[in-house]
This record gives sequence, C-alpha cells and structure tokens, in this order.
Amino acid sequence: MGNSTPPTSYLVNQANQFLAQKEDYEWFVSNKGGAHGEDIYDRRLVVTTFPLDLAKAEFEDYVNKKFSDYPENLRNKIAALFKVIKDCDMEKNISFGYESGKISAVLTQILFEKQSVSKEIKVCFGYTRCIRMIKTDSKLDFGYWNSNEERVTKALQFLFGTELKKELALLG
Repeated sequence: MGNSTPPTSYLVNQANQFLAQKEDYEWFVSNKGGAHGEDIYDRRLVVTTFPLDLAKAEFEDYVNKKFSDYPENLRNKIAALFKVIKDCDMEKNISFGYESGKISAVLTQILFEKQSVSKEIKVCFGYTRCIRMIKTDSKLDFGYWNSNEERVTKALQFLFGTELKKELALLG
C-alpha cells in the first residue's frame, strides 16, 4: 500500500529514450559518407521552470540572456521552439551546414513537462552541434547526413540525452 513509486518524470523518460539511441550515435561517429578527420562537439542545455502562462517574448528574453555568448541565429533557433509549450511536449529542429572543408549538424530541442501541483512547466532546451573536419586529400559526401537526417538527429539526441541526465541528476 505505502510502497507505491512515484511516476517517472517525462524529462527522465526522454533522457532514457535518447540514451537508447546509442546505436545511431555509433553509426554517426563511424566513417559513413567518406573518410573524415576530427569531430568537434559543442552542446549546451538549460533545465529550468517557468509559470504556465509564460509569454513567447519572456521566453525569447530568457534564451537571449542564457545564450548571450552564442550567435544570434542559434538563439533564434532555440527561441523559435517556444510554440511547443502551448501545443505538445517536445519540439526539435536540425540543420546542416557545409563550408570550408567542414560539415556541421546542429540540433536544437525543447522538452517540457507540466507541473500541475506548482502550476509551472519544467523546461529543458538547448542545442547539440557536431562539426566534422575533412581529412586532407579526402572527400566527404556532403549529402550523406542530409539523406540520413533521422539517424543524425537520433545521434545528436543521444548526446543531448547524456547532458540532460547529468543536469537532472544535479537537480536531484
């Protein structure tokens, strides 16, 4: 009777789901699409709470403050995910870039969980980016990631999930 376990939070469930995508991450770091050099990863996420009646402008202001040291286009991509707070529990966007012998993939993502008792929403948002350098005298199929967008997304979500698990553990 008194031994019931509380339900696992949505954010914890999503982090676990992302971590289960390790196979896609392993595929991603292999030499798919041609020989490549170093991969450079960059990721940042924030877990916080907001009132349920959070306005889009307030969220954009918060993103601009938290990510003030990042390019405006990245802040705009993260802020554009706000619609999820009104419609569903997760939103994501992936984009690819090709320049100067590099290919990049950037995943921006937001997750939220309504806290009905406190009348707040717990929100996790941020990005994961990989920049792949091309080995000297080798070729990389720039369309390869684009044609495998779902697997690239899952690979970057795996990295997002590792950070989310760390953040949630810190929050207790």
